[in-house]
Amino acid sequence: MQDDRLMETALRSTPGIGVRHGRGLQIAGAGIWLDPPKPKPWALVSHAHIDHFARHDHTVCSPPTAALIHARYGRPRKGVLNAIPFGQSIEREAFSIRLHAAGHILGSAMVHLTRHDDGATLLYTGDFKLRDSLTCERAEPVQADTLVMETTFGLPRFKFPPRAEVTAAVHRFVFATLDAGKVPLLLGYSLGKAQEILALLDGIGVPVMAHESILKMGAVYRECGRVLPEHELLDLDRAAGHVVVAPPQTTKTLCAKLPCRTALLSGWALDKSAKYRYGVDEAFPLSDHADHDELLQLIDQVCPRVVYTVHGYTAEFAADLRRRGIEAWSLVDNDQLELRLEGRVDCS
Repeated sequence: MQDDRLMETALRSTPGIGVRHGRGLQIAGAGIWLDPPKPKPWALVSHAHIDHFARHDHTVCSPPTAALIHARYGRPRKGVLNAIPFGQSIEREAFSIRLHAAGHILGSAMVHLTRHDDGATLLYTGDFKLRDSLTCERAEPVQADTLVMETTFGLPRFKFPPRAEVTAAVHRFVFATLDAGKVPLLLGYSLGKAQEILALLDGIGVPVMAHESILKMGAVYRECGRVLPEHELLDLDRAAGHVVVAPPQTTKTLCAKLPCRTALLSGWALDKSAKYRYGVDEAFPLSDHADHDELLQLIDQVCPRVVYTVHGYTAEFAADLRRRGIEAWSLVDNDQLELRLEGRVDCS
């Protein structure tokens, strides 16, 4: 990881809102942190996955994210959790801040900042996707001068197939496994992915059981007005004839107790070696992140003057953007030492 001083120096030459990256993302010259992994005095939390959450003195997030945080991590004994609806503006130091749906999981938010003295704007995506979701809000990116974006799947080879194709493949796996007298075990993280898996099983005529951690998160989805297909708590004694949905970390335990075939649902299923690497029978490319085409689509929609990349293939995607005439730099690799581009592409 780069030294904070080097990153801050590099950003001074770019007009607009600067960002420091070291022990989390911080708006330069302000006490505003974006998804920091360690507790801070004041932070914006984009969504309720553990790699984006910590116990801050003052946390700002969307109402569904607040509900998921309480259900997943418990209510804090101290500190303030401030739930702000999408599109509502709040003030912090010299900035106006709004949250916009990110399309990653229920309640996930992009963060838009406007600096009062010069009108400069910044959009931080957090984790996002632009494809429609069966269980969460559709992403609503907005224009900004500076774009800080995740690039988990930032290589051209990451292109997800249509949802209908993935759904059909999952259904075939389920029926083939049941016909073989085994239990189809579909693996996805208990928050976000598991709810999408449940939704794509709707209407196939096979009863569904889910791990207790998934039911716990599903209760919050229902509280937030999201209807999930019928399913029940996993009962190992009655699992025969059911589809079972569970988080990946339970695979060994469940396979030791059930005659099952396993399928991982993940964007990494695009790698041919995925099912061997993850030790599953099948892998299907269902992701709650943007693929490479969506990353480019986001840039077209936001039309930034400069792009900073975090998470995933940061340097590779930034280099790709520079070849396309867009000023772009990784916040976690050393491409900041390269010469900057002159001008910018025309997004009009």
